[in-house]
Amino acid sequence: MIIIKIKEFLKVYKIFDNNNMRKTIVGITCDIKGKFYESEILYSKKVISAGGIPFYLPMTTEKKNISKIVSAVDSILITGSRDIDPLFYGEKKTKHINPLDKNRTISELLYIMSGIKLKKKILGICGGMQLINVALGGNLHQDINSCLPSAIEHRNGVKHKISISNDSLLSKLFNASKSNVNSYHHQSINVLAKFLKVSAITSDGIIEAFEDKKRKVIGVQWHPELSRKKQDLEFFYWLTNQNKY
Repeated sequence: MIIIKIKEFLKVYKIFDNNNMRKTIVGITCDIKGKFYESEILYSKKVISAGGIPFYLPMTTEKKNISKIVSAVDSILITGSRDIDPLFYGEKKTKHINPLDKNRTISELLYIMSGIKLKKKILGICGGMQLINVALGGNLHQDINSCLPSAIEHRNGVKHKISISNDSLLSKLFNASKSNVNSYHHQSINVLAKFLKVSAITSDGIIEAFEDKKRKVIGVQWHPELSRKKQDLEFFYWLTNQNKY
C-alpha cells in the first residue's frame, strides 16, 4: 500500500501552486432552489482561470457558522440573481419585484458583514453589488423604467459605455477611463451607502461600480463572468491575489 503525504495529495488536486504556496480560496454564494444550492458555473470557471480555488458557500442563516466559514476562505464573491426584497431597505414591494429567497438574502448579508469584519476581499456582481450597498445602509431604485424613465436600456444583455473615475481601484484594474459592459438588470442603486465610493457610471447617471479600499470591497453592476474581455478577468485576479491592490 502506497501512503501519500497530505501535501502531495493536495498538490495532485492543485490546492498548492508550483512553489508550494496554498492557492486562494474564494467563497461563492449560491441560490437556494428547494433542497439544493445552485450557482452558475461561470463564476467558478473564472476563479479557476485566475488561479484560485472556488468554494460554494452553504447558505446558512446561523451567524456563528457564517463566521467560522468566512474564517476558512480568503475572499468572497456575492453573486447576482433576482431582486432584493425592498423590506431589507425599509420600503414596500412594487409589482416589478421578483425577490430572492429570503434565507439566501439573509445569508448573503451575514457573509458580507462577516467578510468585512474579518477583512476579506469581497466582490459583488450585479445583484451582489446591490446587496452590498443595502448591507451597508444604502437603498435601490426598485425598477429603473419606473423610477428613471429617461434612463438608457440596462436589460437583456444590452451593451453600453461606462465612465471610470480616474483615482479609482477600477481604473487601475482596467487601465482605462471608459469601457463597454454588458447589462442584465432592471434595478439600480439609488442612495449609495456612506462607506462606498462611486468608481463608474453610465451616461444616464446610474452607478455601475463602487468600491471601498479600506474594507476591500468592489461592486460591479455588469457580469464580468459572462465576458471574454481580459479586463473583466482582472476582478477575479483581484480576488485570488491577496497582494493585488
